[in-house]
Amino acid sequence: MLWPMTISGRGGEILSERWGERPSAYLGITVPGYPNFFCMYGPGTNLAHGGSLIFHSECQMRYITECLELLIANGHRSIEPRADKATDWHERSQVEMRKMVWSQPSVKHSFYKNSFGEVHILSPWRLVDYWTWTREPDPDDFVIR
Repeated sequence: MLWPMTISGRGGEILSERWGERPSAYLGITVPGYPNFFCMYGPGTNLAHGGSLIFHSECQMRYITECLELLIANGHRSIEPRADKATDWHERSQVEMRKMVWSQPSVKHSFYKNSFGEVHILSPWRLVDYWTWTREPDPDDFVIR
């Protein structure tokens, strides 16, 4: 997902190694342990259903901008999602994804599935829901230093 970039987090952890075949980011945008790192079109945000990639990208960019404004306005140096929030997001996304056609167990091999038969790159959410969740960041969802 990240090739050809190498993204290092706190303690030198390499994001591609952390993700392996199971990439995840809070709202598909930001990752615990990677302060001030934001993704556009990150894991779990690929639209394989009706909708606009442009609209989805605008939601992400607005959210990123709001995170940076939250950081700067308060004189902080770093922002990253809380691990529990990111874990909850990923688990809820996977529950929803397992209900969708792309996760159908009878399809053994597909572009979307990893070697475990899981789908981590597609979004299971309606655009209106994603829009609501990315309207503005909740400071309680983050570790801000």
